[in-house]
Amino acid sequence: MMKKFIMLFLAVSIAVVLGACGDDSASGDKQADKQSEQSEQSKQSNKQNVEITDKEKVKNDKVVLKVNDNKVNGKEYNAMYAQTKILMNQYGKDVSNTKKLKQQTLDILIQQELLKQDAKKNGINVSDEKVQKKFDKTKAQNKKQFAKILDRYHLTEDVYKQQLAFELTLQKYIDQELPDTKVTDKEAKEQYKKIKKQQKKMPKFDKIKDRLKQQMQSQKENQKLQAKVKSLKDKADIKEMI
Repeated sequence: MMKKFIMLFLAVSIAVVLGACGDDSASGDKQADKQSEQSEQSKQSNKQNVEITDKEKVKNDKVVLKVNDNKVNGKEYNAMYAQTKILMNQYGKDVSNTKKLKQQTLDILIQQELLKQDAKKNGINVSDEKVQKKFDKTKAQNKKQFAKILDRYHLTEDVYKQQLAFELTLQKYIDQELPDTKVTDKEAKEQYKKIKKQQKKMPKFDKIKDRLKQQMQSQKENQKLQAKVKSLKDKADIKEMI
């Protein structure tokens, strides 16, 4: 369950990468971290060109999944499959088993659809205007980089906007439906002491406090989302059509 669930966030990470490009609201340290991350991802993606063959794709209008009353079509599947394969390759995973990749892609789509449906049920939504505004800002910050990333991950602008909408919805969902994920300074300090026992050479707490708190919060959110998705999946009517 854990490995499959991590892929949910890998799929969202493209929106995060694009959103980080030229983010003028970031501090100098954060900006340097983002640039370093992007550079590393670029190096990884250049190590090996990942091919998506016609045999791996399905027709755009084919229904690949039914999650409760909602259908997921081939267009969404093909985009997610390509991203899953490319991202897994970047993380050093074996991508030769297409059957396994197909199942992982379906799992990601199921997880996203379940969360979308539960968000809608709880009155959580992101307006088209907000998505478009975020999209326009991201694209304007670095048009060449934007186009390269879309091309690298086999994305159209429309599909990217769909994923951006999911990313924004997911964050609102976490804030509203999964409370108590914030990390206090006290919790961070305790974690810092544990890490320091294992690693003698550690920066001072104040220098890494914000980053440590962010990592710890992400872990909390991940754990709560895992439990929530499992609960939703146990109650859902799911049919895989491919």
